[in-house]
This record gives sequence, structure tokens and C-alpha cells, in this order.
Amino acid sequence: MRWFFFFAISLSLSNSYAQVTEWSVVRDENILWKTMLPEGGQSAVTISEGRVFTTMHSQVEAGDPLTEPNIVGLCLDSKTGEILWEIQLPGTDPVQMAGIFSDATTFAPIVEGDKVWFFNRCGSMGCFEVATGDKIWLRTFLPRPRHTNRQCEPLLVGDLILTVEVKDKEAGQQMKRHKPAPEGIDPREVWTYLHAIDKNTGEIRWIGKPGTSIHNTPRVGEMADGTIAVAHGRGGGHGPLERPFGMSLTRVSDGETLWSTDLGKCEASFQAHWDQRFGYWWRGREHLVLDVENGNLLRSQDVCGKVDYCQFDESAQTWKTEKDISVKGGKRMPMTNQTNIVVGDWHYFLAHEIFAIGRVHVISGKTEYLQLPVQIVSKTGSQKPDLIWSKESAILNDTKNSRGIDIVTDKRTKGTGWGHVSAAMPTLVGRNLYVPVMNGTVYVIDTEAERLNENALVAVNDLGVAGETWSLSNFTYDSSTGRLYARTMKEVICIGKSE
Repeated sequence: MRWFFFFAISLSLSNSYAQVTEWSVVRDENILWKTMLPEGGQSAVTISEGRVFTTMHSQVEAGDPLTEPNIVGLCLDSKTGEILWEIQLPGTDPVQMAGIFSDATTFAPIVEGDKVWFFNRCGSMGCFEVATGDKIWLRTFLPRPRHTNRQCEPLLVGDLILTVEVKDKEAGQQMKRHKPAPEGIDPREVWTYLHAIDKNTGEIRWIGKPGTSIHNTPRVGEMADGTIAVAHGRGGGHGPLERPFGMSLTRVSDGETLWSTDLGKCEASFQAHWDQRFGYWWRGREHLVLDVENGNLLRSQDVCGKVDYCQFDESAQTWKTEKDISVKGGKRMPMTNQTNIVVGDWHYFLAHEIFAIGRVHVISGKTEYLQLPVQIVSKTGSQKPDLIWSKESAILNDTKNSRGIDIVTDKRTKGTGWGHVSAAMPTLVGRNLYVPVMNGTVYVIDTEAERLNENALVAVNDLGVAGETWSLSNFTYDSSTGRLYARTMKEVICIGKSE
């Protein structure tokens, strides 16, 4: 059985290609092509056999309502960036465009063989021919309107596509943002659950038993006995209905619950990582480690106290590491939403209250932080880029699409991309972790560095002009060519060495 999930995936490198860790869109360094898109969107791209797939919003004009429910699926040539074909995916529940938690285009396509599946968070998913874009099937449904969080990235596992949807879709339409279930509606019927969709027909094969908060990003893996399972959970702010809060492991073949653990008051705004040893969770300032066989809590670690913190001194232009100190942590979460990833024995995450990447050792609990610049401001020619180290000095984003129309209604979307935002998920390629933030700055971190200090910061790169570049999309790596693909509000970008 094969399973596919495009985000935060570990990939081995071909000996034929040198991994690209440094580039600049502004200076056109290691940029093979760029394709301007007529409208914004935030899904990552998916690569398969010479084709690139992504989504964007249906076009809006100045003065139009910025709550477009319909999206467009795109197929591009991976060598040139030429748009080969496009398809329409309807939506029934309009949400704001380019929201800091999600929009209609938040999910990346899935490709297998001669088929591609596109997803509209506003209420549809469909299967299409890779070569032509011809429709094989289209499933429409009523999405839950209560939240606009990033929600579950669709996962292809054998013949099943895993998504997260409200159980009773008609009743779900009565839900109001951040409000409990109305009188007369069983809350369990309007919880969001894992749904297994038949990839060949679009029919529902099973619905999971424990709820899955739309704050949470489930992850698929294989247990020691070969069982394919998916980790998922519940928790978060604004009173998620799905309870009890905590982590669950569900068997993919039939949707049966392997275990479900009540972890008390906790967040779920992250990726539910696990491996054949442990499950990993967060509870406020605590990093939790669970026994993957039964869900029992093994240990917890405060990731804000007695940590090592490597910081940059702007006045002296030097780095300094302080040991066994305390750092500022969020009330409910220590990490920027969705930016966590387990690499070996280290669990990495972007901090929520400070501009830093952190990592906690899953065995010893040792925790380290490395300060990162808030933003890179690249310049044309040979001028050295500026690194901005404070929020006050950062250049705010104009959030305009490629046609010069500001498509954003939430002023928070113009910020740095740190803190309270469903940020792009990290992508691991070989030993290097690619971590983009909303303002178009991308950090490359060496996960094999002995210490999380300045030597672990391989590069800081740009995806475009500071203040004119916006992205909530993670990177995609094509192992057959050694190329990286990125996506901003304005364009798709191919990064690599010229042949």
C-alpha cells in the first residue's frame, strides 16, 4: 500500500543533482522560471512526470466581494511554466480570500498516474485526467462554515483519500462562527471527522469515530506491525466542539480507532506527527510524548524554561548562545500553527511569541532556540540584502494580486507571518529544512547540526520583493530533477541550477 502526503515530507537526494539552498527571486539567482497567475491562492504545488498542479481563486475585479467560493485548478509544464489547461471547482460557502488561516484554495492537489484530484475548501473535490483536465468525477458537499482554519490536507492512502468534513452537512450549515451547536442539534453530528473517500468514485467509504478539530493536520504512517494509520486530534481556541481534547490513532483500512487519549486542555493547531516509537503532541508550553502502541502519556517537557537560545546582537553583529534561560511562550501554544515537524529525535517548530525556530529532543527533552530574522529585503545587482530583526522594522505586505488588486479584508494578513497564523508547513529535503513565512522569507535549516546555533542557519532567501510578496504555501521538491517549487499570491516559481 502506498500513501502520499505532500507537506513536510522527507526526501532522499539524487546523486545527479546538487541541492539548491540559496536563491533570490529579486536578483533572479537560481530561478529557472516564474509563471504569473491572474488571481491569488495559497495551495502548494504538486509535481508529477513533467507537470505542475496548483489552484487559484476565480478572478475578481476591484470592488467585487472578496469572499470568492469558486476556484480554478491549473496544470503547468514543469520545464517552462506554461499553463497547459485549467478546470473549474465550484464552492457553496464563501470565505475570505487569502485568509491567514485558510481560503478556498488552501489544499494542494494530489496526483497519481494519469489522474489528478483537486480540492475546494468551500465544498467540492474532483478527479480529472492528467493529460487533458477532462472530468472523471466531481463531488460537491456542504462544508462546515464555523471556522476558516487550514484544516486537513487531503491524504491519498491506497484507494482512499482522507479529508476532514462535518458529519451532518445540512445541520452543519446552522453553525455560527465560534458559537456552540444550536438547540436541537446533537453536537456530535456537527463535529468534524476524518472521511475516507473512494478515489475512483468520490463515494464516502468510512467516517472516523473520534472527532478531528479543523485546527489539526493529521499525518499518515506505518506502525511496527505494518498497520497503516493516521494520527489526528482535537483542541484549540474558540471552543472546538470535538471532545475530549487530545490525540487519536485511527486505522486507515476501515476507520477503526486504535487508541484515543484525553490530554486535557490543549491546542491542536499543528501537525499530528508520530512514528513507530512515539506520538507527539503539544499542551500549552509542554511538549508531550505518547506510546504509539496504546496512546499512554510517557513524558512531558516545558519548552519555554531552561532552554538554550542563540541570538543575534545587531549592535555587535555577533551571535551569542545563552544556556538554561526562559523564553516567552504563548498562553495556548508555543509554536506558529502547522510549522512543526519531527526529524529523527528532534521536534522542530517555529516559535509563537519570539522570532525563532525551536527544537525539542523527544528523548531527553533538551530544548534549543535559534533567533531568525523577521524578513529579508533583497536588492538588485550586487548589493547585500538587509536582514530585518524586529517586527517594528518589517515591511508590511500590500497583499495585491498580479493585477494590482488588493484581495485581502483581514489586516492581519499584511503582517510578518509569525505568530497567530496557519503558516506554511516545513519541507525536509535530505538534511535541510525549508521553512517559509508569509512575507516571502524562506529559512534553510541544517537538521544535522550538532547545536541549533548560527551554524545551523544555512541560508535566508526571498520569494520576491519585500512588501510585495505573500505566501502561505510550502515548498515542493522534485527528486527527478533536483528542482524546488514555490508559490506566492502572484506566481509559481521554479528554483534550481541551470543545466
